[in-house]
Amino acid sequence: MQPIVLYDIPSKLPKKKWAPNPSKTRFCLGHKGLPYEVIWVEFCDIAATMKGIGASPTAGKRYTVPVIKDPNTGAVVSDSHAIAKYLDETYPDKPLIPRGANVLVETFETLFLNTVMIPSFRLLMTRTLEIQNDISREMFIESRLKMFRETRWEDMAPEGKAQQMWAALKRGLGVVDGWYQKSGGRWIMGDTFSFADIVVVSWMVWWNAVLNKQERQEVHALHGGRWARLLVDVNVECNTDLGSFEEHSHSFL
Repeated sequence: MQPIVLYDIPSKLPKKKWAPNPSKTRFCLGHKGLPYEVIWVEFCDIAATMKGIGASPTAGKRYTVPVIKDPNTGAVVSDSHAIAKYLDETYPDKPLIPRGANVLVETFETLFLNTVMIPSFRLLMTRTLEIQNDISREMFIESRLKMFRETRWEDMAPEGKAQQMWAALKRGLGVVDGWYQKSGGRWIMGDTFSFADIVVVSWMVWWNAVLNKQERQEVHALHGGRWARLLVDVNVECNTDLGSFEEHSHSFL
């Protein structure tokens, strides 16, 4: 089998990896044991590169990553959830989305975003700027200001609001912890591992990349250490090593 090509965004971090959505695809490929290679695409080059390979735009008619190009079938697939479905259809061993659960998994992802991520997005975006390579900083700022309808970067997460966003992220995780407690197993679907668990830890990969050491320790200790444990469990399940605490112990945050 020829390696599947994954398009991802680099950063200043030693191993480059940080972006949550491409992380979902990395976990998916690892879970299925599929060989892949990475092509790094700077933030400022995403649209041109994706058009060049025939990728489709995603929500909001924007070109984004992850995108995979499968030389074994000729398929080019955009969007992490669509990629998970494609991988299940094309390589059915070790399913990511249990049969009949596609709508439930999509709904879970939306609910997780609304509960945990959206209230804290601005704070995380300001931190993400710090790890962008210099060539992409201007485009990153411009696109995020447009996304959040702001005119100045300083207004994205001023000090007082940043603290509120940090508190909101932790409150949201408390809600999700309650969901896991009700699941009857270590996964959100009880004893069945699924793409839903990959969704949760892929955002953790992002947090571990952009939060400072104290904040990372705080998240890892929340709810009896659930999130640190879940990250380890998913990495074992997927034969990966993404988002470890040590990997992101960088000096500039």
